[in-house]
Amino acid sequence: MILWQMFSLSKRLNLASGSAEIQDRRKMSLTLIIALIQSLALAVNLPIKDNYNSFLVLILNTLLLIAGTFFLIWLSDINSTMGIGGYLAILLTSMVLYLPQDIMESIQKLGISMWIITLLGIMGIVFAYLIAIFYRARYRIPVNKIGLQSRFKRYSYFEIMLNPAGGMPFMYVMSLISLPTYLFLLLQLVDPGNSVYQHISSQYATGKPLWIYTYIATLFIFSIAFAFVNISGERVAERMKNSGEYIYGVYPGEATSNFINNLVFRFAIVGGIFNVLFAGLPMLFVLVDEQLLRVSMIPGLFMILSGMIFNIKDEIKALKLNETYKPLI
Repeated sequence: MILWQMFSLSKRLNLASGSAEIQDRRKMSLTLIIALIQSLALAVNLPIKDNYNSFLVLILNTLLLIAGTFFLIWLSDINSTMGIGGYLAILLTSMVLYLPQDIMESIQKLGISMWIITLLGIMGIVFAYLIAIFYRARYRIPVNKIGLQSRFKRYSYFEIMLNPAGGMPFMYVMSLISLPTYLFLLLQLVDPGNSVYQHISSQYATGKPLWIYTYIATLFIFSIAFAFVNISGERVAERMKNSGEYIYGVYPGEATSNFINNLVFRFAIVGGIFNVLFAGLPMLFVLVDEQLLRVSMIPGLFMILSGMIFNIKDEIKALKLNETYKPLI
């Protein structure tokens, strides 16, 4: 439901208003619309045997795909409540299973020599090191709390990641830029005589120049948008105001909110440039050879995996922290 959080930040849409039940209904409605578009487009292109009713099979396949979407949401909610990693754990499982397979298939298909594989392995280690540094880098803002003793002030701070969006842009960029493709496929089904839809769909196909440029631009935009999903100045300022905290030299309330949002925006630009350099620009190799598509997507998948691992590690660390306390009696 990260997309819902991004949309709810808009005050014009006013989606965050109302009770929790109303917001849940809005979330499920948005999920149903997206799932319906994707499911219909996929079901239309599935092969159907001649001795079956094509319309009934289409409806059945669509309903099964939509049901699978809500089943995954249900599993994610259960894991968020009772497990570790939240909804990320399900994505992490599928990535761990298919990432090595994608790498091996790409190496076999392209016939990459051993010395190139060794060079790529070394670059992968350097890449992993840079990601670890970039994802763990924090900017600390000193925070004062009413009634806090002076010897604890050095432990009171608010952190902002150097890449506030984390791995979220990569998780959703593929789904979002694929929606126009699904829409054009459905429009072709409704109006098969119109060649405009087919022409646009062919130009926007996966691996085409228009698709690649859209991917890079959307990745940069998402790096900024999801930064404010993770760190909202309004929410942080309200929480600090309620708990009696304030930033040195900044008035509580709207001034604190603007101060934090400005910092988040600056770091989001840095994170967006980093994401485009390491995960967006490799997609340009697809312009030379479309067979390099799966290889070019590996850096982005690896950044998603790294972000998930760090999040799960922090959750486990927080859970283990409770075991360090000893009873007084």
